[in-house]
Amino acid sequence: MKITLRQIDAFQTLIASGTVTKTASLLGISQPAVSRLISDLEKTVGFKLFNRSGRKLEATLEARLFAEEVTQSMSGLKRIEQAAQNIRDFNHVQLRLVSTPSFAPTLAPLLIEKFSKRHPNVHVCLEIQSDDERIEWMVLENQDFGIAVSTGRNRNIATHELLCTEAVCILPVLHRLAGNKSISPEDLVGENFVSYFEGSIFKSDIDKAFNMAKVQRLTKYEGKTTGAIIGMVGAGLGVSIISSGFGAGSFDQRCTTVPFTPSIRYSAELLWSTQRGLSAIQNEFLDMVRDEFCDPGS
Repeated sequence: MKITLRQIDAFQTLIASGTVTKTASLLGISQPAVSRLISDLEKTVGFKLFNRSGRKLEATLEARLFAEEVTQSMSGLKRIEQAAQNIRDFNHVQLRLVSTPSFAPTLAPLLIEKFSKRHPNVHVCLEIQSDDERIEWMVLENQDFGIAVSTGRNRNIATHELLCTEAVCILPVLHRLAGNKSISPEDLVGENFVSYFEGSIFKSDIDKAFNMAKVQRLTKYEGKTTGAIIGMVGAGLGVSIISSGFGAGSFDQRCTTVPFTPSIRYSAELLWSTQRGLSAIQNEFLDMVRDEFCDPGS
């Protein structure tokens, strides 16, 4: 015979209550059932567990020694049950994201907020890196997901499009071109231009548009992030080209935006490595992204 959890339950309850009657009441079973469980346990362990003293049962020395081992074992079982619940509820699980500065104050918090509604116990860590290629490298090395403009150069990176917007020209609200229906490179001849730093894929696309139009800009200022560029434009230092998805007016009331031609497409993508399998929590995050952000290319 093997020791059963029902026998152990009856044994621990009887140790605590001292009577078969109380034990039966606490366990919701009959008194004969309690006596049978204790009797079967005694046969299995090979020694007497209780001596009768009037209406009460007194544990033997062997029973008290056995009870100490049972308590330790049951404590371990409870830890196992707690561990299983933590895994099921994703307690103490961490999700690691890395984003470019452009998406860190806007898109990244939106993703985290939507995910936290589904899994409020998951700890999310957001890191910021300025270079798109650096983001890809970090995703391959140790980050769960990246939020950036994919270079499309690495076959070991999978992507899902999160948003796609068109470029707009951002200017001070009182600028001479603020009332235009659209702005082209030719319209910006002689204007001070606030540019992104080298290494930005979006900057490369903007440069191509001006080079195709053979327009030389007066690039006196550079900003590492879209927020910094908006601030400089708002201060009257020049004009710039940013994505229409950033809502310049909501960042700085001193700015306004006008559609830019030729069209420059600007997309943000979720990046992850195909070199390693996704964990349960990573799959949950990816499922949320696919539910909330439909990829036009899929």
